[in-house]
Amino acid sequence: MGEPIRCDHGKTPEQRIIELEAKVKLLEKQKARAEHLAERADKKVIIFDMLVDMAEKEYDIAYQKNYTPELLNASKKIKKKQ
Repeated sequence: MGEPIRCDHGKTPEQRIIELEAKVKLLEKQKARAEHLAERADKKVIIFDMLVDMAEKEYDIAYQKNYTPELLNASKKIKKKQ
């Protein structure tokens, strides 16, 4: 028979499939790692929020301030006047 069909810079279709399978495995591994890190980060945020809540109650302080845009703009205007 003749020479095997080559594509993508002289690689056979079988070689290309093997390369693509390796890339897929690598991407799956990277995706799993990213998902793990995202889950871990979410847990850290929850723990941090819990610690802040505990500190606020324990020391009677207000650390977390949830401003609406209107309140935030009003507070900026007040600071400028002072």
